[in-house]
Amino acid sequence: MARLTRIQTQVALATRHKVGGWAEGVHASVNAGRSLEFHDLREYARGDDVADIDWKASARRGSLLVKRHVAERRATLLLAAQTGRAMAAMASAGTVKRDLALDAAATFASLALAHGDYVGVIHRGGATVSARPTSRAVHVERMLTALERSSTPTSPDADLAGLLDTAATVTRRRGIVAIVCGDVEIDAHLEARLRRLVVQHEVLVVVVPDIDPTDPALEHPLFGVDNERPLPRLRDRTLRDEWLADVAARAARRSAALSRLSIRSTTLAPDEPVVPQVLSLVRSVRRAA
Repeated sequence: MARLTRIQTQVALATRHKVGGWAEGVHASVNAGRSLEFHDLREYARGDDVADIDWKASARRGSLLVKRHVAERRATLLLAAQTGRAMAAMASAGTVKRDLALDAAATFASLALAHGDYVGVIHRGGATVSARPTSRAVHVERMLTALERSSTPTSPDADLAGLLDTAATVTRRRGIVAIVCGDVEIDAHLEARLRRLVVQHEVLVVVVPDIDPTDPALEHPLFGVDNERPLPRLRDRTLRDEWLADVAARAARRSAALSRLSIRSTTLAPDEPVVPQVLSLVRSVRRAA
């Protein structure tokens, strides 16, 4: 469990206290079911299990009373990860987008597993692939390995719209959906799908950026993952300014769309550790709660 173990160690070192909000693990609420924690008494109703009758309290009251308990519910974290050949591209001179995405997914999974929650993974290239939610680290590591194998230069193009559609239907109970994607443009169609998802779940978005072709640290030529053709280095100041302006405008539109939907998000800094960046996102949800 190389990747997950490494990320779990980093998460443990970075979190000096329990991360709150949706990542707290076992969530107690009064529901049908039993646990060890007593809640209160209520009048017996036809159909109640006789094993729940509190006979001593009933004798004192003169009528049948049943015990209600706090039912323990674990949250489900669904990792909706964009895969495909685009994630095999570079995010910086020494970093592949796939590695950033996997570290982000592993950080979310580590938080969930540490608090006893379930972790499920879906990704979509040529077809939708989903893994049943689990609370076992070894199974989560296999999920992460599947994501890595689906993010190679020969992988099919990712279908983010289809991924979001699947995320909206794969689990019925309200949970947390962490979307890990590339530097996408959120158009009206994607925004509509995200709106549907927000109604059902708590949604977080982690964006993995494309490489900056104007980075002076780049010493080798760049090649496109789609056609393996060399890409221009954009050394011309006008072209460089236009490219940077386009990236900034797309990020602003994406941020505006996510803000309209009250979705918290972060864009990873490729050359910075991933774990603190994801933890910062999780804590921002806690502060907003």
